[in-house]
Amino acid sequence: MYFCLAKNYLLRYYLKMIKKNEQRDIDTKAKLQQLRREAEEEKAKNLANKLGFSYIDLRISPIDEYALALAKKEEAVKAQAAIIQQKQKELVVVAVNPQLAATKVFIKNLEEQGYRINLAVVSKSNIQRAWDKYELVKTRTVITQKAEIDTEQLKQIQQGLATIKDLNEALQKAKSSATELLNTIIAAGLKLEASDIHIETTAKEARLRFRIDGILQDAGFIPLTAFNLLLPRIKILSGLKINIHNVPQDGRFTFKSENTIIEIRVSTIPAEHGENIVFRVLDPKTIGLKLEDLGIQNYDFKIIETELKKPNGMIITCGPTGSGKTTLLYAFLKKVNNPEIKIITLEDPIEYHLEGVEQTQVDETGGAYTFANGLRSIVRQDPDIIMVGEIRDNETAEIAINAALTGHLVFSTLHTNDAAGAIPRLIDMKINPSLIPPALNLVIAQRLVRRVCPKCSEEVSPDKETLEKIKKELANLPSRVQKPDLEKITIKNASQTGCSFCNFTGYKGRIGVFELFVVDDKMEKVILQTPSFVEVKETAIKSGMVTMKQDGILKVINKITTIDEVERILG
Repeated sequence: MYFCLAKNYLLRYYLKMIKKNEQRDIDTKAKLQQLRREAEEEKAKNLANKLGFSYIDLRISPIDEYALALAKKEEAVKAQAAIIQQKQKELVVVAVNPQLAATKVFIKNLEEQGYRINLAVVSKSNIQRAWDKYELVKTRTVITQKAEIDTEQLKQIQQGLATIKDLNEALQKAKSSATELLNTIIAAGLKLEASDIHIETTAKEARLRFRIDGILQDAGFIPLTAFNLLLPRIKILSGLKINIHNVPQDGRFTFKSENTIIEIRVSTIPAEHGENIVFRVLDPKTIGLKLEDLGIQNYDFKIIETELKKPNGMIITCGPTGSGKTTLLYAFLKKVNNPEIKIITLEDPIEYHLEGVEQTQVDETGGAYTFANGLRSIVRQDPDIIMVGEIRDNETAEIAINAALTGHLVFSTLHTNDAAGAIPRLIDMKINPSLIPPALNLVIAQRLVRRVCPKCSEEVSPDKETLEKIKKELANLPSRVQKPDLEKITIKNASQTGCSFCNFTGYKGRIGVFELFVVDDKMEKVILQTPSFVEVKETAIKSGMVTMKQDGILKVINKITTIDEVERILG
């Protein structure tokens, strides 16, 4: 018996040792592979310095598939080169060795077509990344040939759509043609400034809805026969598999409208009566706003300007999905961008292209380029300012904090309901509380409220109940903000029926409501005690924070929005 026990013990021991050795071998191989890659990149850098060219790391730098398509894959492989960026007639071309005869011929051919070439050196491993992208180019070429968006037709359709009520008639006219039907839907979405377009199948028809100013509105119905024509066209256009119906799919397509590149992100999911489709409309006009245009009150704007001028630290914006966090980050970048500094972004995905900013995009496939390892690589690229689309986990949070502590200015977002929630959230991510105060400069939270329609709204004196709500909310307004004379104010009410200008909703457009606090000495003492959300909020208010609710009420008094809208969004 003892012999059997000893034998079993030894067997388990040997198996454990074998597994340990196998893991050690795997780790060793991974380290050797990493060392080989680093040596290869170093070799490419040395060649670039020797020949007087720039060096580019394609693990970091984005590759534009449309630029890549300017040359055939066979030509690029033969030349050991690739076109990775295009700006009008200027191209960025990367090559393994610019002195190769085939590379020189490749460059000469491009120059003869009238292009100006910026040539850079890239490693052999990295050039493969560019060549692998040709699969996307192939897909997009097919899409472009078979399913182009007719922008002239979009304009014509838009001219006949004064309001959302005109859309049903247009849908009925277009129902026999998938092309016309899709163009009608997109034209209406752009005309009405919809952020999302929903097509939802029912037993008898497909329901069309637009999200306008954050609210879903019924737009019309599409017969199922027409929807069955429309669905494959959408899938072809966005690079989805037309024969797959039982799993979700994601894709996208772009087109040019009035000299602006519009991107549509497409998502499909299987539902009870067929597939449901959602378009996310990414219009640069709605994303690329200036900081001054977002609705930040002057007393808070001055604080933000001061913090943006600091050379290091972190600024975090907070809020749920769709609250305008990304727009605010882009506004920060536009405010600080200048030729004397290097800005690198890490986004998921890139939503708005900024001149002079190195924008990179997360690729979670196989952990190739995540927020964590992407941020780690970006720090080694000698940036002055880093923008991280979102802090999702402990690893990303730690690297971002360390970057802020080592001379970088870092912008990022957190999914919390308000500004005070940022501190407990970071602590929940296992960030040492002692590291937060020296790293974190400013926390901003925001929501979007609808602007009251300037055409059909009614200016009134607030009733007794409304006035009491306003007085109660502004009772503890900080001394740094001038308190309005509440006995003389008038406010605006949204029209119940609306007008054609606001699509009969009573509201037109949206504006931000904000709250922010600086991490000062008082806040530092609280953070070091691992505080609750309530303790952080109380400290911020005592230090002069105007809450989002107060900011919303002040915008009601300034006749920008309504008390009903502020209560709908903020409670």
